[in-house]
Amino acid sequence: MSLLSQNLWRFKRKRIDSDPMMKFIRELHGDLELVYVGQLCLSWEFLQWQYEKAFEIWESDPYGIGQYNEVAGEFQQFQVLMQRFIENEPFQGPRVENYVKNRCAMRNLLQVPVIRDSSKDKRKGRKKGADNGAITGDMLLEILEESIRTIWRFIRADKHAHTAAVLKCRRVTEAELQDPADSKLLMEIQTDLQKKERKLKELLKCGNCILKRFQKHEEDGTDHLYFFSQVDMKLVARVLNMSRITTDHLVWCHNKLSKINFVNRKIRIEPSFLLFPC
Repeated sequence: MSLLSQNLWRFKRKRIDSDPMMKFIRELHGDLELVYVGQLCLSWEFLQWQYEKAFEIWESDPYGIGQYNEVAGEFQQFQVLMQRFIENEPFQGPRVENYVKNRCAMRNLLQVPVIRDSSKDKRKGRKKGADNGAITGDMLLEILEESIRTIWRFIRADKHAHTAAVLKCRRVTEAELQDPADSKLLMEIQTDLQKKERKLKELLKCGNCILKRFQKHEEDGTDHLYFFSQVDMKLVARVLNMSRITTDHLVWCHNKLSKINFVNRKIRIEPSFLLFPC
């Protein structure tokens, strides 16, 4: 960034801080953005956990004894609310303000359901045979996969969830760091994000393969790792583009990226459940 640009930004920030109303609006937007990003990251972590749970159910219930009609309906509503948000977003203004408004009207927006067996008596189901209208474990797994694809579209539609290629053009001074000393850590995380996204794209040959691989169920069982790592990187990019970043946020980003590694042209992701620090 040129010296002139830096001086203009400092002058603009100083002018905003000198106006109590402008300062209040900026702080309020930062608080709302934190709520939105925190909910987005939490929803993704919990959805991954529920996906693993659905996969375990599918493996342990080959005869389809369990029934999941109720929670299946909740996951379908989860998808519908996100899809409706995406479709209406071009006419609703900025993402954060739009999310807050819709969250008041649609309480379940980004609220991931909890998987539970809705069959009252498994023994009864075993004796009488499967109900034709029952949602079994394999069907539930497909619904979870569609939910994951939908939240991916939701995250990708956020214009502030920049890719690594865009991040390198980002001005560090646009972010209000809690500790000025964190600027070095911020730059290191941005560099790491760019490198890992580039490696991922090289492995997949093209970015669109990520979604296709997840849909095709690769036999080696690692297809979802490529997809999940792409979502994780998008979320890290979104956090780095927040208007106010704390040390804890940067540590979360660092830990998130440290779980993603590439060994012998294959991806390795360490299992983790990282709660976003609000």
